[in-house]
Amino acid sequence: MTRTKEMLYAAIGAGDLAVEKVKDVRRIVDPSVYGDLVGRGRDLTGRIAKAAPTKRAVDRTKTARSQAKAAATSVRKAVRANATAARSAAEKVAKAS
Repeated sequence: MTRTKEMLYAAIGAGDLAVEKVKDVRRIVDPSVYGDLVGRGRDLTGRIAKAAPTKRAVDRTKTARSQAKAAATSVRKAVRANATAARSAAEKVAKAS
């Protein structure tokens, strides 16, 4: 097994262990410590949500979504136009025959 794979598996294993331990945190820690952890988690997620890089990422995602939607609309219109042109050309050829 390569070193890279070992490191990847170790990281995945650590994440799995952390999730397993978090499931039992309510039973393990004192209720006041649990409340403190909840507060810290809420504060951290709030700071992340308000951070400039997060806002830029959200804005860029919205822009990308809008551009993808516009591209899909353009492609759909082009396909319809091509189908109409092909149908018209086929009708002209059929009449000429």
